[in-house]
Amino acid sequence: MGEMEEIVMTSMKKNGQAMVRLDRKKKSDINYSHVHHVAGGPYRGILINKMAENFDSVQEEDARIEFLAYIADRERDRSIQDKWCLRFWFRNGVEGIKKKNMSTEYFQELFNASTLPKNYIGFIKRALVLLQKYRLVTRIELEVQPNSGDMEDEDLPPIMSFTSVYTPAAYTYQFVPQVPISKKDFLTFKVKAAGEAHVALSAVYSDLQYKTHEIVLGAEGNTKSVLREGSLGKILAEAKTINVLSEKHFRYFWISWKNQRIQVGRGAKYGVKTFLDWPVPADKRFNISSLAVSTGRMSKGRWEFADILEEKDLEKSLRRNKIRESLLWLAKKQRMLQTLEDAYPNPVDVNSIFKRSNVKQSDSIQGIVMLKELERRGLIQEIEKGLWIRVQSTGQQVAHEVIIVKDLPTLTGKEQPTIAVITGLYCEKLAVDAMMDDKKTYIKFKTEGGTMGESQVYTVGRIGNYNVVSTKLSRLESGEQGEIAAENTVTRLLGTFNKVDHVFVCGVGGAVPHFSDFDKHIRLGDIVVSMPSEQNCGMYIYCSRVEKISDTAGYSYLTRAWDPRYDTLQKVVHKLQEEVKSNPTGTTPWEKYIEQGQAVLRGQESNFQRPKIWTDKLFYSKPDGTLVQLDHPRPKGLAAKAYVEGKVRVAYGAIASGRIVSKNQELKFDFSHMNGVRCFDHDYEAVIDSLEGNRNDSFLIIRGMCDYVDGRKKEWQPYASLVSAAYMKSVIMAL
Repeated sequence: MGEMEEIVMTSMKKNGQAMVRLDRKKKSDINYSHVHHVAGGPYRGILINKMAENFDSVQEEDARIEFLAYIADRERDRSIQDKWCLRFWFRNGVEGIKKKNMSTEYFQELFNASTLPKNYIGFIKRALVLLQKYRLVTRIELEVQPNSGDMEDEDLPPIMSFTSVYTPAAYTYQFVPQVPISKKDFLTFKVKAAGEAHVALSAVYSDLQYKTHEIVLGAEGNTKSVLREGSLGKILAEAKTINVLSEKHFRYFWISWKNQRIQVGRGAKYGVKTFLDWPVPADKRFNISSLAVSTGRMSKGRWEFADILEEKDLEKSLRRNKIRESLLWLAKKQRMLQTLEDAYPNPVDVNSIFKRSNVKQSDSIQGIVMLKELERRGLIQEIEKGLWIRVQSTGQQVAHEVIIVKDLPTLTGKEQPTIAVITGLYCEKLAVDAMMDDKKTYIKFKTEGGTMGESQVYTVGRIGNYNVVSTKLSRLESGEQGEIAAENTVTRLLGTFNKVDHVFVCGVGGAVPHFSDFDKHIRLGDIVVSMPSEQNCGMYIYCSRVEKISDTAGYSYLTRAWDPRYDTLQKVVHKLQEEVKSNPTGTTPWEKYIEQGQAVLRGQESNFQRPKIWTDKLFYSKPDGTLVQLDHPRPKGLAAKAYVEGKVRVAYGAIASGRIVSKNQELKFDFSHMNGVRCFDHDYEAVIDSLEGNRNDSFLIIRGMCDYVDGRKKEWQPYASLVSAAYMKSVIMAL
């Protein structure tokens, strides 16, 4: 009898994607130092690992199932879909058809309408218990990532089951019975190979000489593709297709035998980009019922074939209702956390949380359960009955005491901060605090008759030789009420810490891109520093009204501009700018601080790693409203040799706000060109005005780019917050 096996679960979050791996392991292969929990009772034989930063590398999966699941939109009251992917690995020797059937059966049983759990934790528990039953499955991975498209219910794509096939560097066909084709007239697939990818469509299983069409992709050194009569038979059609295959990347293809015509084309979309076309004569016609694949002697290959799982087998009502209900609750829980982050440091009452998270009164019990779960995770705290607040947790490497107080402690003269930092988003506050040493956070909250009051949060610490204090605006309210709250926050900050000489406003913004000039272009993850532009002396500009100039194509803008009285911080920025120019290939100080900050923030709920570069998409809006995606401009000449993709660049100029110009492409570019604006942010004019009103004479605004509008899109926000904070630290260290 073999050694006993356990099911080990490991989870991780990476670039906005949630991933869970379930491994069947022998007890002797388990690293118990990574184990967080050993289950008992009905879950005996299941171990839960601590959260991982990365998964160990493993061989390619044997099969996978992809589908879209419903989840609530965090910004608008509607549903969108997330893309879910289940990957399967099997024991050696399991046949292809058995792999396909088993993965489908596991999926159907996991999403059975009568047993589907109503929350994410219950869902994972069921996946673990179910895996104990499927003894031939050795590993399962679940990955959830945002879907880029917004589709209505009836337009949902089918649930796809993917079969993987591996072919060695030998001309030896492998039959693929798990991909049924007898009732089809076309096939789509993708393949990764250096050349000579062979596909055989035949009438008889195991016979590739008689009644067989052989398609060879990337023949003769990956220069041409051919259609043959049988294996290595007579060439019936050919086409020049240089580098049609890739050894490193999957390439999509389709094959059609509809209406007695063999056609082959590139891409995932059937019927386009045809490069082989052969009408089948009457004496060569037969019913295709078998599929086989091979690669040549010079290349191994990996193939993937997609199949549609039948709606009747997947219980259509389950997809539309049970999965949707479960995932909508996951989204509502995330929205609860987002509400408390926006309000922080103010507490929020239960009714307001539920209203902003679309929790109905009839579902209030489930809503309370969600809040308690967030509390158990150490993310929120009930400070009074029915009043909740986001808890600023500590990173993994730096001790950071967070204290809720009724009155702030008195600081001695030497402890008094001389630098203050103002943030608006929760991730901005975390990023700024990650730059500090010896820090301590005080939260002073007040409630008025059980409703939200004006609370204060101050983190006091040290950066270099300077004592620094950071605070956060409560961003739950907007409009006039939000402006008043922001002004009051600044007034209280400068009144409480009256030794402050310099103020930084740090956080995210929306870049003003350039579609053709690399030197003028600003990308996501770059930094914009507020400096007087050549067009005017304002470092920060607010546009309150736009008027069309009669009989011209131009506009006039009603604006207000701010500029600090003293330029101490601006001189330091110039100094840093010159240092970087003198050593363009060297490491900048902010790059070092970004890396250090990521280490400090590793334990936080938000992911402060840089998102994938392909998520930085540049669009141009045509006059008719059509969006066209453009390539980012690239450097030319000597600059191209020193250019590193993803390296943080710094731009200098005015920063602006005003929704009327930031959200209209034509107005945005016209206004930016006229005023030297490099980026926009969202409603910070009240903060800058309050700095001036409180006679602060030295301030600097630093923005990390997270979108191309005004800084409200969330995917890049944590990383953009971090680069902004890292540049702030660079300026302070150079003071």
